[in-house]
Amino acid sequence: MKKFLVGCSLLLLSLCAAAQPSAPARSAAPYWQQQVSYSIDVTLDDKQHQLTGREELVYTNNSPDALPYIWFHLWPNAYRDDNTAFARQQLRNGSRKFHFATPEQRGYIDQLDFQVNGQPAKLELDPENPDMAKLLLPQRLAPGASTTISTPFRVKIPDSFSRFGHVEQSYQITQWYPKPAVYDRRGWHAMPYLDQGEFYSEFGSFDVRITLPANYTVGATGVLQNPEEQQRLRQLAAAELPINGNSSTPPQSMKAEPDLTFPVSVAETKTLRYVQDRVHDFAWFADKRFNVRKSAVTLPSGRVVDTWVMFTNKEAEKWVKGLQDVDSAVVYYSRWVGEYPYSAATAVDGALSAGSGMEYPMVTVTQPSAIVHEVGHNWFYGILGTNERDFAWMDEGVNSYVENRVAARNGEQAGGLLGLPTKGAAATALTLDGLPEAALNYIPYQAMASRSLDQPVTNFASADYGKLNYGIIVYGKTASLLQYLAAYLGQARFDEAMQAYYARWQFRHPYPEDMQAVFEEVAGQKLGWFFNDMLNGQNRYNAVLSKSKLEKGQRKVLVRNDSPAPFPFPVASLDASGRVLETQWTKPFARTDESDDAVLRFRDENVASLVVDPDYLTPQLNRRDDHLKTTGSFRALERIRLRPILSPERWDQAAINWLPVVGANTSDKFMLGAAFYNSPLNVKKFSYLAMPMYSFNQKELNGIGMLNLNILPERITRRAVVGVQFQRFERYQKVEPSLTLSFPHSAFNAPQHTVRLANTAIENQDAGTTSSIQSLEYGFRAGNALYRWDAHAEFNYLTPDLANDNVRADAALLRAEASYLRYYSPKKTFSVRVFGGAFLNKANDTPFVIGLSGSPDYRRQTVFLDRQQISPSLAAQQHQFDGRDGAFKAYLPASSSRWLTTLNLQADLPVTPFGVFADFGMTKEQNQVAAGRSPQRAYYDAGLSLPLFNKLLSFYLPLAGSQYENGLPGSRRALTNQLRFVLRLDQLSPFRLLDEQLAQ
Repeated sequence: MKKFLVGCSLLLLSLCAAAQPSAPARSAAPYWQQQVSYSIDVTLDDKQHQLTGREELVYTNNSPDALPYIWFHLWPNAYRDDNTAFARQQLRNGSRKFHFATPEQRGYIDQLDFQVNGQPAKLELDPENPDMAKLLLPQRLAPGASTTISTPFRVKIPDSFSRFGHVEQSYQITQWYPKPAVYDRRGWHAMPYLDQGEFYSEFGSFDVRITLPANYTVGATGVLQNPEEQQRLRQLAAAELPINGNSSTPPQSMKAEPDLTFPVSVAETKTLRYVQDRVHDFAWFADKRFNVRKSAVTLPSGRVVDTWVMFTNKEAEKWVKGLQDVDSAVVYYSRWVGEYPYSAATAVDGALSAGSGMEYPMVTVTQPSAIVHEVGHNWFYGILGTNERDFAWMDEGVNSYVENRVAARNGEQAGGLLGLPTKGAAATALTLDGLPEAALNYIPYQAMASRSLDQPVTNFASADYGKLNYGIIVYGKTASLLQYLAAYLGQARFDEAMQAYYARWQFRHPYPEDMQAVFEEVAGQKLGWFFNDMLNGQNRYNAVLSKSKLEKGQRKVLVRNDSPAPFPFPVASLDASGRVLETQWTKPFARTDESDDAVLRFRDENVASLVVDPDYLTPQLNRRDDHLKTTGSFRALERIRLRPILSPERWDQAAINWLPVVGANTSDKFMLGAAFYNSPLNVKKFSYLAMPMYSFNQKELNGIGMLNLNILPERITRRAVVGVQFQRFERYQKVEPSLTLSFPHSAFNAPQHTVRLANTAIENQDAGTTSSIQSLEYGFRAGNALYRWDAHAEFNYLTPDLANDNVRADAALLRAEASYLRYYSPKKTFSVRVFGGAFLNKANDTPFVIGLSGSPDYRRQTVFLDRQQISPSLAAQQHQFDGRDGAFKAYLPASSSRWLTTLNLQADLPVTPFGVFADFGMTKEQNQVAAGRSPQRAYYDAGLSLPLFNKLLSFYLPLAGSQYENGLPGSRRALTNQLRFVLRLDQLSPFRLLDEQLAQ
């Protein structure tokens, strides 16, 4: 959804001509495509937020098949209720806004009464998707024949949840009329409306008449036919911009706030007519507050294209400058891809619920920063009418590549998808200085791929991508790979191929194989290694310099491809200052070729070192073996730099990242230290964390250390981590080797499973004891923005004292819990948790138990402020607990050495920040929870909770329960003594947060 691409200025083709193109398609059967010509009358009611209209279309069947029906898209029905593909996708992608919308905020299309050539025709709604319907034709439509289809319609315009909607009286009218689905060589492409996943429509012509209050300004597809409205737009374009109200001069005493109020709609109406052929969609945007600016550009053919921006007072200065971006897009896309065929290009301000912008033929709604991208979509979506739902990269990715070229041509450096700094002190501190834009653009992909969270570019439908991958892979990685292909073929040859692709497939429906065929034809070589292996797979590419030697006055270099798939890569010779002397490309070769090494020969004058891909064009994860000195086969050793926070993968610099850390507990008191680690932007095969912290009370060194081996299998398991953790705090030491497996291989669209095997050794220095715990854990998570299921099962084999051979007090413990959390409003939840634990072969003298009010934390998994119970207000278990085992919020010193089960209920209260809870539990044994009380097996509690900082810290105040005599507190002190809290400091781990965010 960002920018357009356009082609030829000559009136070469109507859609009929497109059905029989002069250039043959690369397929066995002759190419054909359908044609649709629309005539639409529509009226906007800006009080009821409705459209009423009538549509008549002529559908021409250019296929070889007689059609008994035509699929229609009724996309406003996507906003009808929760039983649509759009509604389900919103929840999958983390948004609850539409789910909790009122009926008045939603939308639909109705009052349909289809006729075909004047005869009534039956419309069958798809049983699973109310925004798709099959129009049954009274007679089959023969090959080469046309039919006239008409219907009235009414559309309730929804609030702005996605691309179609309104914010008060600002309207974005898109995907709004009944539209035939595409029927092409692969069959019917009826598809429900989606937010993540765009569209595919038939080319044709539009004659649209829009009636609305006269003081609206409209930006639309097509050529405006009203001379008086044309004059009005020119006057608005010449008018002075209002900064605050009607004044163009802001007050001197304070900064003026932009006036965004809506003028009252006038009683007078106007009917605007727009006409356009060779387009496959029609959109319009209406707002009474629009300012207007106009420019024009002259194309190489001499044709003049008018350019427009329409915007509110918000960010008006950026929009005025944005007009230059519209000009740049039209000029450079015409130069590098093909000439823009239409008379005008317009960018409008509007409600951007679908992201940074959305494109339509000749018009786009966008933010100022995305104008080039969105206007560029006139080419890649508008003129090259690809199936964006199935092959989004052919639209978004190819367009993003050209957009990046425009930015580079204009001297802009955006810092990649992440907007990272590229100059100044911040760039130097983060090791970003001197990096080309290509290196920054690969960083998001590397973050995903190094965790096996990436997805292929080509063989995934739009809806099947993870929320972040849709941008990172479809937009970012595709653009980077096309830049790499352009470098391999040479920019001139690449441009020739792109222009040939555009010329052959403009106003038609190309598929990936069509693009590949044109590029191979122009390049004069097979490119399956790129279009099939690289775009269609998740190969981890790695090029290696094996060695170099001087031979007959030349520098002979052996290079190796350590990747599972073939690919070519550049190798350059550098002088002592790092300047590139000479660059050569290998042929596309694989490690399975007869020779694992390729040989390149360089001139040896002033060559100090050699490097693979100095410009960061190839999609490699590891660049630490890309650099080789010429004095032998030893790697060039760089000085290791300490860099704060994070750093990118570089071939010329090695870095260790660091952050200052502080900590405190009642035993160690205040602790100060630093964390040293390799960058989480690109998880290495071997990763580490060293976090030493000095205890000023104990006068000793504490901290955490981790070493991990990260394995990325090609199937079944997504990731395997073999690691060992070292931990020392509060006079104990912990060593825990482990193996963690994540399933399935895809992290998206399926429940997630984790299996972990660990051995935990705990040494208590003060008590002189050592315990060992072997654990096998299974975790499960599933859900969406509305609900979440979690389950965890754990088997522990516990040995309390390995140093005493005379004590055999081992125990086998099985624990399992399942929880369900659901939102009952956009920000309020309720949850249910069930826990059960049992000892399987527990000896009588073992010290291990299952805790009713939280676990004893034998494996030291929780950060307790007072594990040794020194402080009366912070004591572990009594006041701070971990929410595991029985998870009672009240402190009940009850436990079990046999079995224990609990039911835990929690809910957020409406309006207030407080919540309520209730717990019910039962144990095998009777416990005496207070002096003078009878032993009991069943327990309960209930009270108030206060979650803070996104539930990082939660306080609990039990108001009733088994902890009180007669079930209620006898005094204020008895009540306040029961105040407890959970502190989830593990949720603040930047490594964990990054992993969780990337897995969306």
